[in-house]
Amino acid sequence: MAYVTCPWCLTPQHVADEDSGYQCFTCAAEIRFFKCPECGFVQTVNKMWTVFICGRCEATLDLPRRWGYLPGARASLVEGAGQSWPKL
Repeated sequence: MAYVTCPWCLTPQHVADEDSGYQCFTCAAEIRFFKCPECGFVQTVNKMWTVFICGRCEATLDLPRRWGYLPGARASLVEGAGQSWPKL
């Protein structure tokens, strides 16, 4: 089990290692895992966001309109959470 944080409400969650996303049990947000193309940081992001800020390199990134299988973006590899754009 991976221990990840919801990027929306910042609540810790338990997710199966092989999952590519989950629904937060606190705020009901649809969360996916995304690997930053700039620095390789695997992070949680809200599926409803269109743009977010990487939690490590602070690059502003666009999220895909269609979510498919993203190699390297699994719960067991998550290192942190992305931030909403613009920063609050």
